[in-house]
Order: sequence, then structure tokens, then C-alpha cells
Amino acid sequence: MTEPAAEIDRIMEQASQALVDTDYLTCERLCESALGMARQANDFDRYARVLLPLQEARRQRRQVASDGGACVFTGEHKQEVGIILKRQPAGCVLLTDPPYTAEDAAAIRAAARDNEQMVEVLLLDSAGLLAAFLKAMEDHGDALLASVTTDDPIAKLDAIAAQLDELGDHEIAHQQLAAAARAAARKA
Repeated sequence: MTEPAAEIDRIMEQASQALVDTDYLTCERLCESALGMARQANDFDRYARVLLPLQEARRQRRQVASDGGACVFTGEHKQEVGIILKRQPAGCVLLTDPPYTAEDAAAIRAAARDNEQMVEVLLLDSAGLLAAFLKAMEDHGDALLASVTTDDPIAKLDAIAAQLDELGDHEIAHQQLAAAARAAARKA
């Protein structure tokens, strides 16, 4: 075994133990190091093997962060990295562009890792924020529609109509409400 391969294997043994110990940030850091070494050595088999534990460490980190809630930073005045991480020591941070940039998001991610904080950072410009908003509205509406389980057309009509008051606008809900109304008309 070549020297870089042996070092990568040693690092990955430590990363595996960190994963078992639920030390996800250490596992991620070790995997990133091994990934860089594997790429530099053009050892693509090891590179591929590093990705699975790296993916798992990041998935676990994201899960822990999601349990910490979310905070949105927007507006005319940027908050400093330290203030953001103090306000959201664990959780999800949404930054809007402007005033934040990709460099700001990277700085927050790096500082969070250095401070051993479970923080996820997402930067969205106005188009991305609008797309996320519309997707969340659609998902919410789909979930509400899925909760209507009655086969009675009048009860279904009433349930969907009540949901539309909450949804405001959901294309499929309008279509299903019309279908429920037609079915209720046939029943009446």
C-alpha cells in the first residue's frame, strides 16, 4: 500500500470512530481531509469510499441543526458572523442576498465548524426565496388536501372549502373543490 493510501485509511478509521461516537463535526473534518488527499493522489476508489461517511456525517449534522430551529437574516444591515452565531448557536440560518453574499455564508459555515456549532446556512436571492416560498405553499396545500379522506362529496366539498380559507391559493385545491361540487350536485 502506498504512503498516501495508508494515511487516508488511518484518517478514515478515525472518521469511522467519530461517526460511531456521534462526533459528526470531527467525522466531517476528517473525511474532508481524506477526500483532499485521495483527490491529490488520484485515488478515486478511496475518494468514492470517503463520500459515504462524509454524507452521513453531514446528514446527521443537518438533522441536529434542523432540530435547533431557523432564523432569517435580511434587511439593509448585515450582522457580523459572531452575532449571527450567538443568536443562532445551533440550527438553520437563512441569509438573503442582498445584503449577504456567498462569502458571508461561507464565513458563517466556517466559523460554526470552528466553534463546533451545528449550524446550516442557506443563502437565497429574491428569485430563490420566491421559489422556496412557492414550493412551501404548494407542499402545504398538498398536505392539507391529502388529509381529506372522506368519500362523501358534500363533506369533501366543505373540508376543501375550509382549507382554501387557510391556503389562499392552491390550484389543485380549486380543481378538487370543483370536482367535489360536481359530485355533490350529482348526489343532491
